[in-house]
This record gives sequence, C-alpha cells and structure tokens, in this order.
Amino acid sequence: MFEYDAFGLRWGSSLALPFAEWGGTGRPDVTVRFGGTPASLPAAHGNAPHAWEAEPGGALLHVADVARYLVTPCEIVIDRRGGSAEDIAVFLVGPAVGALLLQRGVVPLHAAAVETGAGTVLLLGDSGVGKSALAAALVERGAALVADDVTGLAPGRDGVLALPAFPRLRLWADALPPGDRRQRVRRNLEQYWKPAARFCAAPQPVRAAFVLQEHNRDFDIAPVPAAQAFWALWEHTYRRRLVDALGQRPAHYRTGMALARSVPFVRARRPHAPFRPGALADRIEAHLHGIAAAPASASSAAERAASRRRMARSPSAAPAGEPGTPAGPRIVWLASYSKSGSSWLRALLTNYLRDDAEPASINALVGSWEHSHRDKFDELVGLDSSDLRAAELARYLLPFRELLARELSAPRPGSRGCGPRFSKTHEAYRGPVGGPRFPSAGAVGVIYLVRNPLDVAVSMANFLDWPIDRVLRRMNDPAADEASSASRIVRVLPNPMTTWSGHVSSWLDQTALRTQTIRYEDLQADPCAGFGRIVRFAGLQWDAERLERAVEQSAFPRLRTQEDEVGFNERPVGVPSYFRAGVAGSWRTALTRSQVRAVVDVHGPAMARLGYLREAETFLSPSG
Repeated sequence: MFEYDAFGLRWGSSLALPFAEWGGTGRPDVTVRFGGTPASLPAAHGNAPHAWEAEPGGALLHVADVARYLVTPCEIVIDRRGGSAEDIAVFLVGPAVGALLLQRGVVPLHAAAVETGAGTVLLLGDSGVGKSALAAALVERGAALVADDVTGLAPGRDGVLALPAFPRLRLWADALPPGDRRQRVRRNLEQYWKPAARFCAAPQPVRAAFVLQEHNRDFDIAPVPAAQAFWALWEHTYRRRLVDALGQRPAHYRTGMALARSVPFVRARRPHAPFRPGALADRIEAHLHGIAAAPASASSAAERAASRRRMARSPSAAPAGEPGTPAGPRIVWLASYSKSGSSWLRALLTNYLRDDAEPASINALVGSWEHSHRDKFDELVGLDSSDLRAAELARYLLPFRELLARELSAPRPGSRGCGPRFSKTHEAYRGPVGGPRFPSAGAVGVIYLVRNPLDVAVSMANFLDWPIDRVLRRMNDPAADEASSASRIVRVLPNPMTTWSGHVSSWLDQTALRTQTIRYEDLQADPCAGFGRIVRFAGLQWDAERLERAVEQSAFPRLRTQEDEVGFNERPVGVPSYFRAGVAGSWRTALTRSQVRAVVDVHGPAMARLGYLREAETFLSPSG
C-alpha cells in the first residue's frame, strides 16, 4: 500500500497518487482501496448533480467508463468500470477528494494557493481563467506551491489555514515548453504534471485572496468588499452543490465568514488573450507589496449582515424551484453561424423587453452563454470539464444542458410566472459524433438567424482580420470550432460549428425543437415585420409601438456610438469595432468572382434552399 501526506491527512492507498510520500508513523486518516460500491445511495435521490449522489455521511460519484467512487469521511472505495490507473487517479484527486474534504468539515475551493513573501495567497477563479499558470509563474519567481486547483481551508489558531495538497501543478501544453511535457495527466489529453520547484508542506494562514477574471481590457486590480468576498468564496467552492446534501452548510459558513472578515480580497482582471501569466504575476506581486502582513481589520456589522443575507440566498444542491412545481417551457435558443447578426438580434430583444425611453446598454444584452460555460458545466455535472476527453465531454453535454434547462425553466418560489429565457449559441445542433447537443425539454423553440454566406465571409474577415481565402477555408471546414484547442483550456466549452451549410442543415433539419427561421437580410429590410415574427414566436406580449421603439434604439449607428463611448464587453482583444456596418450585400464589392464561385461550389444547395443562390449566379454570369 502507498502512503501519502496531503490536505493535512495521512493517506493509505492501493492506487498510486501524485501526493507527497508519508514520512511519519501511525495509522492512515484516509484509506483508498478498490472494492464494490452500491448502485445508489438510499437518501440521495434528487439532491445532487448528474454525476453525484450524496447524503449526510457519504457520496457516490459515477464517471462513465472509468469508475465509481464511494466517498465517506475516512475512506474512498473505487469500483473500477474500465478506466486506467491514471484515469481513476485524475477523478480521485479532484472530485472525490473534494467530497471527502467537505465531509470532514474542510472547505474545498476551486483555487490555487502559493506561499509568498507577503504570506499565503489564494488564486480563485473559474476553469480556464489561468489559476495554475499564474501559480506556476509565481513559483518560478520564488514562491512555494501550497495547492493547485483544489485548496482546502480549515480554521486554525492563526486564522483560516490553507492545507497543503501535493507538490505538482497541472498545466496545459501551451503553458509548458516542449521539454517539460513528459508526464500526461491522462492519455490523449494535452495536460501535464509539472513538479513544483518549491513546495510548502505545512498548513499556512491565508493572508490574501485574488479572484481572477477575464475581460477585454488591460489588467485591472481592485479590492473586493467583505460581503462580496464571502459570495466569491461560495461561488468558487469546489463541488458546492454537495454542501447541503452532505449537511455541511454550517461548517462552510463559519470558515467562509472567518476568511471574508479577516483577509483582503482582490479582483484581478486580465485580458482575454493572449494570456501572459508573467505579466499578471507582476501585478499580483506589486499589489502584495502594498498589503500589510497583519490580517485586515474585521469588517463592519453591516458588511457581516450583508454576507449572511447573501449566504442565505446561495444556491443549494437542488435545482431552482419547489419540489412538485410544474416547470413550463422557457428557453428560446438563439442559434446562428458566427457573424450572422446575433448581437443585433439580442439588442432588439433587450430593448423590447426593457421597454424604456433610453436604449438598453450593449453590455447587458439578453442571450446568456450559460450552456457553454465550463464553470456551469462543472457545477451542475459535478465533474471538471478540463479532466474530460472530447468524447467524454460530448457524452455529458446533453445531460448538462438538460439539468440547466430544468433549472432555468423552473419558476422561482413566490414568482407570478416567468417570461422566456434567451440563450445564444453558434454551435451546430449536432456535434461531431452526431448526437443532439441541445435538449427539447424546457424549450419554447429555436430562432435560427441565417445570413448570406458571402456576407458572412466578409464580416468574419473584417472581424478576425483574416484574408478572405482563410475565412472561406474555415467556412468549409467540418471541424471548425469557435472555442476548441487541444493545447490549452478556455473558459467556454467546445463550440463545434461545422461548415456553413452543415450548420444550416443541422438546425433546419432537426425536428425536436420548434424552429423560426429568420433571414438577416429580411430582418434588415423590414425590421418591424421580421422582429414581430420573433416576438410572437417567443410568446412575448405584442406591442407595435414598443416594437418600433426597440428597432429604433437598436439601429447600428446607436450601437456603434455606445461601443465608442463605453466599450463592448464581448468584443475580443485586438478587434477595433464589433458593430461595424451591418449592411447586406457588401460581398458584391468585397469578393472576387473566384471567391464567390468557391462559396457557391461548396454551399450552393443550402444557398438555394434559403434564397441566396440566384443572386450569386447572376453575379457570376457573363452579363453580371
């Protein structure tokens, strides 16, 4: 049996783990062994995410084709279901360990922790924001690693302690030089173990916490009020939907309140891309120099009361809505191929729903991306999406969106009814393996916004600053994906778009969802008529005066003016303007005859289906 030391516990394990070896004597605190597990837990039904069942005193984790893990406060039993040793270890050191720590009264955070000259600091953040890469950069500068990805917090005499995990970091290929890419975390996953040059093996009092975020501006560091700090701790609790199911809310509350009241919390925002861990480390170190070594003074009574109110409203393990309350369809999918006008459509919807004399902010548009956020997937499914291979992720995607649809469709207690919930996507309806990626349950239907592919090519070329021919190759690529990368992790899940015509057929040929197809050109030619169809399809109350006002408030000159004055949060770094022109037919002067011919040769049938082919053929004719 292997003997290890991690998270302040001695581990006796039948499975090799990346923990530090135990150098002392005595019985293990936790035993890890292979054995049988029950099919389910008696009292767990309906109180846990998709991959989990949980009840006070135990949790059961199901990882398809890998293993089942029965987790109790002192033991993890592994029921192998086809996974290799490395596969089993990955889900043990993450989700299974997180559930065990919760049961022992330890608060597991989705965070890295490093010991610096200013004390131990937490690096909290969602999947893909760069916690591990930042921790690695700080370790290279002389800091010592305390924990990576999962950090356990426990009360101590000197404050809240960060428990040392193990002396390795998990880094994606883009964060490592080729010579360091030796030991993969899992086969066929471009993620690697990197030994930490320095490791702090003793529990350390936390002296500061940095909440890492991305935005499309330069680096920005600002303090977080204590009430918001407590909320940040809850949001970044690892497997937080198990807290109530395991009966650990009081312990979590006490530790979280103690930390939020005693140390400074700082929001550290960095540009979306390119991610430069060293530049972010510069800002973190500079800010640490200004933080006093002593803990911050206790927060005011008003801040503590606000924290209590926030925690009382925090989500539990159960989906939103009361048991037995019928959930009606709420979700309206806003589907389109990239650069087909979806942001304009969202502005129209936002202004119509807001119904105000002043235009709605372009930074508060309806059409959430929750269905594509890794942190939402991790929360609802109960597994780290970054640990899953592409085929495994695809298997869990539809169940994840079914859980999300159930949550979004359920009426809130005391509400008098809810309007539709709009959700934007550029994904094809079916993924690379052929299965549907969007549930019909809880959905009103899909509004499919389509645009002439010739204009899509022009808009995309301007947006990405690519040559037209490169854009055309992407539009012809069945493997085209907005977010996927084999060598790095981004905050959103893979968004497979396939080819332009493949995207069209995937949505228009599906029969599971009611579909309202809107051509961008028709919406532009007569916005009131086209948008009126959308309003009726979504089940919104019809109001002609309100609709005309929404159309006027969403005119492109107004959107561009807002973008110039206040910026647009969704505009990628390096893109000069998001709301550029919005006109139809610009392809006639922007594309050559050979480029138009290349589009028609590949996408002609889909263009004919949507009424775009005749105009292109006229352009290509000798008289055109």
